[in-house]
Formats: sequence, structure tokens, C-alpha cells
Amino acid sequence: MNCQNSKCSKNIPYNSILNGNQITCDNCSNAIYCSLKCRDFDWEAYHYLMCNGQFELVPKVSLSQLNEEMNLIGSGSFGQVYLKQLNGYNFAIKKINKYIGNRELKIHKLLKHKNIIQLFQFLEKDDDLFLILEYAKYGHLTTDMQIDPKQIVIQMCNSLQYLHSQGIIHRDIKPSNVLIDHKNNVKLCDFGLATHIDIISNFSGTYEFMAPEILRNYPQSYSVDIWSLGCLLYWMLEKKPIITGNEAEMIEQILMFKEPIFTIIDPFAKDLIKKMLNPNPNERISLKQIILHPFIKREEVNKMKVEESSNSYSDETQTSFHPQQIVSQEQSNNKNRNVFQRIASLFTCMARDK
Repeated sequence: MNCQNSKCSKNIPYNSILNGNQITCDNCSNAIYCSLKCRDFDWEAYHYLMCNGQFELVPKVSLSQLNEEMNLIGSGSFGQVYLKQLNGYNFAIKKINKYIGNRELKIHKLLKHKNIIQLFQFLEKDDDLFLILEYAKYGHLTTDMQIDPKQIVIQMCNSLQYLHSQGIIHRDIKPSNVLIDHKNNVKLCDFGLATHIDIISNFSGTYEFMAPEILRNYPQSYSVDIWSLGCLLYWMLEKKPIITGNEAEMIEQILMFKEPIFTIIDPFAKDLIKKMLNPNPNERISLKQIILHPFIKREEVNKMKVEESSNSYSDETQTSFHPQQIVSQEQSNNKNRNVFQRIASLFTCMARDK
């Protein structure tokens, strides 16, 4: 018998199996390995899906199949996404430099939720990392999609409640990272900027959906995702981003942000967006409060069942700022111009993923 790890396939002596000395999966007896290293690698790469009985019918992609009939369907600053068809299944295959994509892989392989794109397996080839992902038929969110924004918000809240309960912040909520499957369900994707709450870099996100505290270099909490979700709801209802212009102009608009400008007349929608886009992260509405808001609940909310997170999530899980880190609104307004000038000069020459 050969080692289950496809990268190894080393022959396992029959006597070892008879004597019960073989290395097997901790949860089943279907997979046999020549070493603990091979077992752990295969578990992370593929076997845990098979073991849990969730994807037993999904074919496994091999390295030799990666360059066969793959169609480019998306690209960004850090990689490309291809459509791969295999045995009647469609896969989205994300190709990324393995040194850049290592953090994304570590986070994504921990996640399993109906509103998050499922990672099936991963493969390495030279300096490239290939993430074999669930395929969403209708692609990313666009303003011309005939989908109720309330449905998008509820399912996004479900996915974010799950992420936050795992101690993870997405930090890059935007239309291109919200995919729609064949049943018009939301699938949150792209965890390249995601991080654990206690491991946060100073700069992340896309300007049109970026919370002010990120540019002000305040501590980032789960509420940065709520700000981005508010920008997404504004974008869906107003059919345009909440801020526009060149990089310097957008930075200034974020730092000087006071209140959204609306053309929509729905008072409930405007009230919810204002509460999501509160510049003070400590006063920003929570995910639970969003779901209970009249804009979401007033029309047949029972048709959009809200999933209860498997791990309890409370408003208190949103990290609070130390009082000394929050300056008064008046002092903040006086300093915004100087902060803007420093940040604009710092980031003008930086390559960013829009």
C-alpha cells in the first residue's frame, strides 16, 4: 500500500499494517500514511474534507491538471483566478505566489460556512500556490444584479459573525470579494488581507470601503468590517461608491468623513447606513443590531432565515479603544488636515489592490 499523501506515495510495508504500526487519520481508518508529516500535510490539503463526509463526491485536482483547459476569469495585483472543469465539477483555482499567499491559506483552511467560499484543497508548484476553491456561478456582486440588498446584508452578517467568532477580521469587504452562487447566495471570498484580531498590520483594505481608524492608525477591531459593509450597502442602493476621486482625494474624504450624502429617500435605509458609517468605531452599530434594524426586519424577514453562529458572538467581542487613543471630535477635525497630508505622501507611491 502506498502513502495516502499524493506528494509522497511511498510504499508502506505490509507487515507494518498487519502489526498496527501504521500512521492513520485520527478520525477515520480510511487513510494510511508513512509518517506523521505526510498525515498532517494531507489533512490540511484535502483529507479532512473527505473525512468529514462533506465533499466525498468532489474530485481531487492534481498538479498535472492545473494547466489543462483552465480559463482566466479574474486577476488582481497578487494573482489570477481560473475556471477549471473536472468530471462535471467547476472549480475556481486561485494562483498566487506562495510567499504572499501563505497567510491567506492558513486562515482560509480554517473556515467552513455556507456564506464563505469553500477551500477544497491546495497545491504547490515551484514558487506558486494554487487554492482549489468552490466556484460561484454568477461571479462578484454588481449593481445591476436583481438581488434584494437586504438578502446580501443578512448573509454578509452571517459570514462576518462566523469570522468574528473565530477571532478573524476580513478587512477587505468590497463588491469584488462578494460572490453569488447558482442559488443567488452570498459567498464571501479573498482572505488575502484577513488576519486574527491580535495580529494586525497598520494598513489594509480598499479606499472606497476603508474605515477612518485605519488611516488614523488607531487599533483595528471587528468594526472595520461593519464600516465596509455599510459602504457596500450604500454602493448597492446608490449605485456608486460613497467616496470617489484620486487616491489623495479619497484619503481626505475618509479622514473628513461626517455623514453620507443620499439620493435615496428610504428613511430606514439611510438610518442604517449612518449607524454603520459612524466615524467612531466604538459607537458603530453591531452585526446583531444590523439584523434587527427596521430596514432589514420590516418586510417579511422570515423569508430570510438568519443563521445562528455556532460560536457565541456578542457586541462585547468588538475590541474597544483605550480612552487615551480617542481624541475629541473637535481636536480630531483640527488635526485631520495634517494627518491627511502625511498619509497622502506616504501612500501615493504604494501599489495597491483596488
